[in-house]
Amino acid sequence: MRRHSMPEPEAETDASAAELQRTLQLLLPIRRQRLSRSERQQREQEQALRAVVDKTVHTERKLDEKKGEYQQIRAGFMQQNAGVQQAKFRLERALQCEQQAAEEVDRQRLSLHELAEQQQQQQQRVEQAQRETRLRLRDVEKLEYLLQQNEVSG
Repeated sequence: MRRHSMPEPEAETDASAAELQRTLQLLLPIRRQRLSRSERQQREQEQALRAVVDKTVHTERKLDEKKGEYQQIRAGFMQQNAGVQQAKFRLERALQCEQQAAEEVDRQRLSLHELAEQQQQQQQRVEQAQRETRLRLRDVEKLEYLLQQNEVSG
């Protein structure tokens, strides 16, 4: 019985391995570009989150200031006007000043509430960008692994 060497399957294997190598090398820069873009988007989302957090901290300080101002105006109003007879327009002016201070406190509270919502939404965007970056990194690592394995076996 004669044994035939089978050069064709080996040639096919070499050709398919070379084709796989070319394909992987073609895909790798694309995947790296996607990873780079994803990392950039993640940094941008994180920067936007830091901006919202900073604005929230600033607004909290401003709210505390406005509360303090309101308390001072209110205490002053009570002190100056309790049990004292005076012209109606002076009382109305003092009351208007107190109401404006109270409205400013309410505006700051509303602003703080809106910022808290923005912060929550931005945090979700950051988390999504992080997930996307992890997936892109995984894709690049897979391709690099396949390239390495193909080079070793080829």
